[in-house]
Amino acid sequence: MLSSDAENFYWLSRYVERAENTAKLVNVNIELLLDFVGNKSEGWKPVIEITGMKDFFQKKYNDFNEVNSVKFLCQDTDNDNSILSCLEKAQYNARPIRDNLPRSSIHQLNVLLKNFNDQIKSTTSRRKRTLIISEVTSGTQLFFGIISDNFSLGTEYQFIKLGRFIERADMVSRIIDSQVLRKNQDGVDSEFYNIEWASILRSLSAYESFMISKGNISKAAIIEFLIKSHEFPRSILNCLKNVNDSLNNMPKNKKIKNEIDILIRKLLKSRIYFKEDEKIHKFIDDIQLKLNKINNVVSKTYFK
Repeated sequence: MLSSDAENFYWLSRYVERAENTAKLVNVNIELLLDFVGNKSEGWKPVIEITGMKDFFQKKYNDFNEVNSVKFLCQDTDNDNSILSCLEKAQYNARPIRDNLPRSSIHQLNVLLKNFNDQIKSTTSRRKRTLIISEVTSGTQLFFGIISDNFSLGTEYQFIKLGRFIERADMVSRIIDSQVLRKNQDGVDSEFYNIEWASILRSLSAYESFMISKGNISKAAIIEFLIKSHEFPRSILNCLKNVNDSLNNMPKNKKIKNEIDILIRKLLKSRIYFKEDEKIHKFIDDIQLKLNKINNVVSKTYFK
């Protein structure tokens, strides 16, 4: 298998997963802020921060209001992490490997990109906009469903799985970190801050699973659940286990698996959830650095 093809499979998957996660974040935040009586701009700033594009956003826009933030997150092609940019990059990565993918998955990706691009630019209605963004979530899930049901479980599939779950683990860590740092922002009171933790669960499709597992909403319980739940598929721990499963079916995996094992042991031993926010932030920041290192080792091992 060519290293360039492996890289295309990997980044195709990461960009589709990133588009889905961003779509969920935007719609959940729109719903959450409908009932927020304070400065709604303060409610959008952390969402921009999650993507790592806050400084770039402030160079283009004067205010973190809903119109600016949703435009930036959804359709701004200058933003490499916008939904539109992610879908375009996914399509770009799919072209060289299209003969090795199920034809219906390529069709689904093309339709998803065209429909989103056509519709998001032509509406000013919040209700229609949320429906369009919701279609991204369902459309990306359909894409991965086609891959899972119609693709051989060979090396190509393992690179898709590898990219998807590294991306998912990274996004979950960013969402937790952003919420931890949010409490000290002006205009965010403690009552709304607690409501936001429930919203975080919904943005990760975790609310029902959490309530069944834990029952009572608290910051510590939610952070522990999202980081190291064995039952919830989107927990960082389970994402890393999926990455390990893929690596077990790939050559030259020893160095990457060692990095994964180190991070898994760190998560399982941690009791950081009950500490003050600054220590939680440092712990999450360390997780993000280790995920970035894992991505770099994957790149050096398979794509160079």
